Amino acid sequence: MKTVKSIVERATGFVGKALLEKLLWSFPQITRIFMLIRPKGGATAEQRFHSFLQNNIFERLRCNYPERLEKICYFAGNIEDDNFGLNECDRRKLCAQVNIIFHSAATVRFNECLKVAARVNSMATYNLLELCTQMKQLKRFLYVSTAYCNPGRKYVDELVYPTLPPVDWRQFLACTQKIPEEYLNRVANYIKGPHVNTYTFTKSIAEQIVNSYKHLIPIVIVRPSIVTAAYCEPYPGWIDNIQAISGIMMEIGKGGISSILGDKSLICDIIPVDFVVNAMIMMVHKAQLGSISICNATSGVTNPISWQRLGDLTMKWSRIYPTKRMIMFPNFKYRRSALRHELAVWVLHFVPALFMDLRTLLFRQKRRFVTPIAKKFRQACLAGSFFSLNEWIFKNRSRYYFKELIDNGTFPTLYWNLEQLDYDDYVRRHMIGINKYLHREQFTVDANKMHVTRIYWLWIFAHLCFYMLLVYVLL
Repeated sequence: MKTVKSIVERATGFVGKALLEKLLWSFPQITRIFMLIRPKGGATAEQRFHSFLQNNIFERLRCNYPERLEKICYFAGNIEDDNFGLNECDRRKLCAQVNIIFHSAATVRFNECLKVAARVNSMATYNLLELCTQMKQLKRFLYVSTAYCNPGRKYVDELVYPTLPPVDWRQFLACTQKIPEEYLNRVANYIKGPHVNTYTFTKSIAEQIVNSYKHLIPIVIVRPSIVTAAYCEPYPGWIDNIQAISGIMMEIGKGGISSILGDKSLICDIIPVDFVVNAMIMMVHKAQLGSISICNATSGVTNPISWQRLGDLTMKWSRIYPTKRMIMFPNFKYRRSALRHELAVWVLHFVPALFMDLRTLLFRQKRRFVTPIAKKFRQACLAGSFFSLNEWIFKNRSRYYFKELIDNGTFPTLYWNLEQLDYDDYVRRHMIGINKYLHREQFTVDANKMHVTRIYWLWIFAHLCFYMLLVYVLL
């Protein structure tokens, strides 16, 4: 990259944080990075910004290049507001200085109401592109979509497909603004077509919006699949949220999940966050006016892993490196039958959870109740069951472009060696990262060994009691 000023919008998100850190770490020629940040939870934008700079993702920057953090400049605003809540002075500053935009802002909740999802994922994208047409120095625009924005297609190429069912994005945005939220949510299922949630539907609409601006702005799109913890950078196993499959892996490690509705033989298309970031940086280099380049940032074609293998590795490493928050011995099965899954959930999730909560009440222990957590992750598993019961083939020709850029020295600090990714080692890093960054536990090889041993024998004892009771009832 030449000397540029770039904007990273919604850098407070998982991918946004990783991208921001990588840009500061590997590209010292960048002179300024702007980020949009909103007040939240009683904290002002300024307070959130200063708290954001203390995030553990910036640890290596603070140790080696602390001056680079001074390149980050924030604007108080909200992507859901008109003109993003920017005042006229800030808007003019952006329009005069910005060279590159990375647009990764989105609501990724599968159960988000349609009006909110449309406002954040679709309308905000339209408003940003309109603002981009006023940016005289803008050279490139990158939009982060999702590989699952075309769920009605088995084979997904690096193309912009028409929405299914056909939806005119201009009429859709007009409707979401005019139709009352209650009525819009009521008809959402009729509008979405093959989309099982508002997230993939509104991201598909956003791709249509982005595609319509390709003759006005140099645009590229990156479509990650299921984004997981970092493989190498900024730190092996780095993770800061429980969205998507990482939350499920965390709960498996705690023993809180014993059944998942899914087909164990299908491909689970996961992609480490640092590979997504590298893809974003290399793809933005490809932006050209008049055409739109797309990258399916996925692993299923180059280095596939099945749901069964991912589950087995998750159980293996959560037993070797247990968390002190473990409540039951990590053990679960995939079930394709919804009826069998629901039965297993009640017997293996809620009954033990109720007993644990009863013990907490009787002994007046200072610990969280387990039943609400079990309900929460049951809903998360059900929301993700569409992805664990289906399989897509994401074509990825962009990997040849990445290899060319890396081999010719254009981006010597980047990597895209997905075919060499050892999933056994990766899941080990992921589970250690969950304990370190989500559970906030100090990692040692022998940590919590006695705890998991005690839970294991309790698990064996509970199974023996159950089978003895079963034999007694039958005989």
